[in-house]
Amino acid sequence: MKVLNKLIIFVLLIGGISACSEQANLKNKVTADINVIINADIVTMDSLMPAAQAIAYSEGKIIAIGSNEAVLAQVGADKSIQDAQGETIVPGFIETHDHFYLSSAIFLVTDIQPFTTPTLAGALEKMSTAKPDKDGWVLGFGADQTLYQEKMGPSRQDLDKLFPNDPVVIFHLSGHGGFVNSKALEISGIDKNTANPTGGYFEKDAQGELTGYLSGIPAVSMVRGFPDANEKSALLAAKQRAAAGVTTSSELALMNKKFLIELSELTQSGTFPMRIVAGYFSTAPDYKEMLPALKNHENSLLKIPFIKTWTDGSIQGGTGSLKDGYYQADFGSDGAQGSQEFFNQQILDMYQQGYWPAIHANGDNAVELALNAIEYAQQKLGENSKSIRPQIIHAQVTNKAQIQRMAVLGANPSFFITHVYYWGDLHYETTLGPEKSARLSALGDAFSAGIKASMHNDPPVSPVNPLLNMWIATQRKTTSGRILGAEQAITAEQAMLAYTVNAAYQFGMEKEVGSLTVGKNADFVFLSDNPLTIKASEIKDITVLKTVLAGVTTFELTTKASK
Repeated sequence: MKVLNKLIIFVLLIGGISACSEQANLKNKVTADINVIINADIVTMDSLMPAAQAIAYSEGKIIAIGSNEAVLAQVGADKSIQDAQGETIVPGFIETHDHFYLSSAIFLVTDIQPFTTPTLAGALEKMSTAKPDKDGWVLGFGADQTLYQEKMGPSRQDLDKLFPNDPVVIFHLSGHGGFVNSKALEISGIDKNTANPTGGYFEKDAQGELTGYLSGIPAVSMVRGFPDANEKSALLAAKQRAAAGVTTSSELALMNKKFLIELSELTQSGTFPMRIVAGYFSTAPDYKEMLPALKNHENSLLKIPFIKTWTDGSIQGGTGSLKDGYYQADFGSDGAQGSQEFFNQQILDMYQQGYWPAIHANGDNAVELALNAIEYAQQKLGENSKSIRPQIIHAQVTNKAQIQRMAVLGANPSFFITHVYYWGDLHYETTLGPEKSARLSALGDAFSAGIKASMHNDPPVSPVNPLLNMWIATQRKTTSGRILGAEQAITAEQAMLAYTVNAAYQFGMEKEVGSLTVGKNADFVFLSDNPLTIKASEIKDITVLKTVLAGVTTFELTTKASK
């Protein structure tokens, strides 16, 4: 496969361009330079024109799409032509649940994720080289006792040996817990007699002594909050996502005014390579103060339609809220973060303020809490609730009745499909059992119900990888090769919809992104193969060759393999 020449790029927005049923159309003559890509295998994700050969764009917008002949005939003489030589082009991928800015802080701490450090022994060796930060804390990220080969996490004693005098916190891969040493517990005033917070607990051994594992955000937050990101870490995160073909990501963890201002300034710098859709934390200390001012911080790359809340914690972290409890009862406890009455009022308040609820709900009981609260708000407000698009985040365990309720309520789920692969065996054997684990991320039921479902990776819990998720959604395989819920598998086209058209709808951006359509943003990705024509079992092996945002190349693979 030959390397494409770099596209001539423009970033001004164009007005007065609209789509038409003709294969390619320019409503008015465009005087600015026009970029045309010909001889491409274009997957538009536009039902009116599913495939195309050529695409033209100017000033960040798509101005024509169709056959080579039709596009070239309509754009006129003032154009730059690039020959794609048969490469596949698809709409830019949309990551519907990310912690883009927050999770970028993992670049600033010691990374011991099982994806890169598969053993606990290796993780401890890495941590031994870590240095205290400016506040004297030793910080790590990514420990997961369910994914390390030893099936154990770092104990308080392990960390005491490495750092007897410095406080240590290693944040759990799920983001819903952490591992600490004795010094960290001492500084925080936590001992074996300290009461567990609502929605979390301090794990103890058979003798009643603290193990150093703090389960749930409320528990670990009593020791140390997640470290602050900065401009450098955010740019690294943006490049990482662009390399995966992502053009629109999200930050569903705006925790305070400082966080919001930093992200707003970053995205309006003029060089930032990513669109961001954000949500403010309902638990932020300045929540009521900031709510009326959130929209003032929006810009062309940053939108803030959501308020984030969560009805439970993490299933693999032991704080999911499950109707029947854990399959192995001692693995965890009910992690419900509040009562039904609490969530009813909280979601109603979001509706009344005009914001869209983004509700973290992993277990089926947590999903029930979320759906009940949405229904409550809609019944209270009637027609005034129609413009609100609630999102159910993760929706890992649902029953058929809950999927049907989502369809009725217009509550669209963003499924954490990655769990089927990385944690599927754990869920089958330990947390959920065979029956419930078969319903992990029930995409098959969701598409059958007409729901605009999407998928995500939830960084930092797992790395952004849309193509891997599409493969998981079509194959339903765990790391051991077990097929988990074959009836919930979806087609490659549905998997693409989840990362494009449906994702755009969930973000209220269906007029801007999600398909390659005249008038929409020129956000697209070059791939080594076509996800809709390659064998579904090979989707994960597709390579992202180039990512383009508003006509600007944000990532390009330096060496391309031949087909």
